[in-house]
Amino acid sequence: PLPPKVQAMAEEKKNGGTLDILVMIGVCRDAERATIPFSLAANAIKKYKKKVEIILMFDGAHLADPEQAKCVIAGKPFDGHLLERMKNFMKIGGKISVCKPCLVKRNMLNTKLIDGVEVITGLKYLEKLDVASKHMQFM
Repeated sequence: PLPPKVQAMAEEKKNGGTLDILVMIGVCRDAERATIPFSLAANAIKKYKKKVEIILMFDGAHLADPEQAKCVIAGKPFDGHLLERMKNFMKIGGKISVCKPCLVKRNMLNTKLIDGVEVITGLKYLEKLDVASKHMQFM
């Protein structure tokens, strides 16, 4: 028999998963690639009532720092800076996580992160990936 936690995850996956869409962002220097995932994810929540989580990994971990997210401005057709878009995404029910090893690699573990952003391990990412119905990556 499977361990209880693995069994529960298998049941969730069989029943459609606990996440509709899991999005991974691995960039921060390209404002368009950092912004579009939040636009798509917000639309999925608002228009299709999807459960969406965005995970910031690799260089994307920098986006968890409010000072750095405030500096990301994609320009038209996207209004405002990324920090505002990230906060609005969480207000409508979206979840944002950041990779702990990615923070450690960038000496950011003690950085004040955006309120509401959860720090997760690689194992937790794999668990989320396993229960998500769909997965998107922006690198």
